[in-house]
Amino acid sequence: MDESSTDFDQVFRDAAQHAAAFAYVLDPSKAIERGIQLRRFARRRRAALSGLVASAVVIVFLVPLPQLHLFGSDKAHTSTKSTTTTSPVTATGPPGGVIPADFLPRSFTAVNLDQWWMLGTARCPTRSGRCSAIVRTVDGGSKFAGIPGPPVSVTDVTQLRFANTLDGYAFGPKLWETANGGTSWTEVSTPGPVTELELGDGEAYALTCPDGSANCHSMALVRSRVGLQRWQRVSTPVTLSYGAQLAVSGRNLYVLSGSEEPGVLLYSANSATTFTKRANPCARTLGGSVTAAADGSPTLWAACTSGSEAAAWLSNNGGTSWVEEQGGFPNSLQLAAASASVVLAWPGTETATVPFALDRSTNGGKSYSVVLPVSSSSTVSWAEFSTPARAYALVAGGHTAHLFQSNDGGVSWRLVAITK
Repeated sequence: MDESSTDFDQVFRDAAQHAAAFAYVLDPSKAIERGIQLRRFARRRRAALSGLVASAVVIVFLVPLPQLHLFGSDKAHTSTKSTTTTSPVTATGPPGGVIPADFLPRSFTAVNLDQWWMLGTARCPTRSGRCSAIVRTVDGGSKFAGIPGPPVSVTDVTQLRFANTLDGYAFGPKLWETANGGTSWTEVSTPGPVTELELGDGEAYALTCPDGSANCHSMALVRSRVGLQRWQRVSTPVTLSYGAQLAVSGRNLYVLSGSEEPGVLLYSANSATTFTKRANPCARTLGGSVTAAADGSPTLWAACTSGSEAAAWLSNNGGTSWVEEQGGFPNSLQLAAASASVVLAWPGTETATVPFALDRSTNGGKSYSVVLPVSSSSTVSWAEFSTPARAYALVAGGHTAHLFQSNDGGVSWRLVAITK
């Protein structure tokens, strides 16, 4: 019982005593009776107050605190009412199954350092021949799982790109898309076979041969917003010819026009809506390839052939001007760049002691050293930086194919075991 109820009882006790004394003076016979009546009234009052306090305690436990507003505003308290909530689930596609037998990777794609996919070939379920297969990792390559791929032969799709955990593209020469991480795939109609596809800033860009692979004299650039499966042909300032090639860096799109005149580099900063013409370092009748640096700068590297050999060219201003850094490479030269200083090249120069190795330069292409040697029966088929520090490479030869990973900008490499 609180302090106010104790004071109230004391008032009744004092009143009873004074009334009894006063009654005794007036009529001694009634003094005792009046005192008893007042004491009984005081006891009934105490009982009523005790019941009121008990009821209040019950109410406190039965009524949610925010409804009582006992301690100020609602913001200071949390309701005791039990509720059921559903935690948001991040969709990453199918749960994954067994790794196909004898899986050999041929194309790699990643959306972050932990989530990768590889398209390759594996022994068919019938145990006869090779079939297309896809494996995925969500923990940076510690373990892999097989996921469904397009129902096609090994020659229908040869490359794989994922824009995020759900939207992916299998292509070359056909084009298939998934919007659920590979749970199901849809074949997409394009103006001719797809030769190349790249992603950037929520856009997908592809180069196709409208007249077919055998008659690919002119090429078309097509574009779709990622996930929409609505490909539209893009108008370019010049006609794209055989050998056209593209590179994407965020919102920036670069397109080499190919081996025919006028042989220019096209640049767009607005999702291929408009283009400006920039310099093409490669011979107009021979073509080449261009790649953007992984550091997000306007650095571009180009591999250009002269007919007898190839050379590496560097631009620090998005292709406005170029400088030839080193020649003496085979015509099949390919480059992967981390920055204006660090670049990977394969195959090595014609004078290299390990000609099919992966070479690395740290001085803007002026000199190279071997960082990933390979056997005489193998060759580096692909390499790329996903960040200036993280790089990947595929090495294939005979009946083998392996994925290598570097975490120090291409200085050292480790073999990635494709196991469950």
